[in-house]
Amino acid sequence: MQLTFDADVEVFRAEFVAFLDEHLPSEAEALDRSWSSSHVPTWARRWQRLMFDNGWLVPGNSPRFGGRNATILQQYAYQLELSRRRVYQTYNPQGVGIIAASLISYGTEDQQQKWAIPILRAEITAALGMSEPGAGSDLASLRTRAVRDGDHFVVNGQKVWTSGAHDADVLLAFVRTDSDAPKHKGISALMIPTDMAGVARRPFASACGSDDLDFNEVFFNDVRVPAGNLVGPLNEGWRVANGSLGHERNMLWLSYADRLQEFVE
Repeated sequence: MQLTFDADVEVFRAEFVAFLDEHLPSEAEALDRSWSSSHVPTWARRWQRLMFDNGWLVPGNSPRFGGRNATILQQYAYQLELSRRRVYQTYNPQGVGIIAASLISYGTEDQQQKWAIPILRAEITAALGMSEPGAGSDLASLRTRAVRDGDHFVVNGQKVWTSGAHDADVLLAFVRTDSDAPKHKGISALMIPTDMAGVARRPFASACGSDDLDFNEVFFNDVRVPAGNLVGPLNEGWRVANGSLGHERNMLWLSYADRLQEFVE
């Protein structure tokens, strides 16, 4: 059984297929592979930028952010075509699917211009700093602290399991900004460039092998982060985090869209 779509979706899909037929990188060009979820090879940066410039990177976004205001069904058809050809949308999935998406939802105009668009255009890459030792997926138990000092936050603490941090240019990190508030409150989100003084990244191998280096420990030692890097309102990081994870869930269900076709067939 073959899934079919309304005429507008088929027109959309045909346009995307034509784009892929004309511009898809060759197998020889794509031999240079990614080392981590924040390492984007040169050819893949060109490909991602071309997708962005033509509105095919994240079709559900507005044209300003690499899309064309596509409907859910149009996005589903788009993902089917990527899956059929085994084409990656990006080699920095957290950067594009979670961090840039969170900046579009919660960031200021300046933050979108400084980080969201460069991430989407593969000019920089980003990683997500959530999990901590002893906290794991329990974000509300995080202990990394950010204390306001004039026009900066001073950040101290540690993250772990931070995918691609050693290759990323910037982190979206969740930190505690009010130690007296209930644990689900008093959390804020900061964009922290990885070249800031006091940021240390230590990749470690996974169970897959000693050369599989994607996970990282990230240490913050008196890192002075400009207050303008605060994403969303102060102490409202729990809401930003839920939005970020919502973007992740959307990214996951679209990435597995081809499975539905396989089951139907």
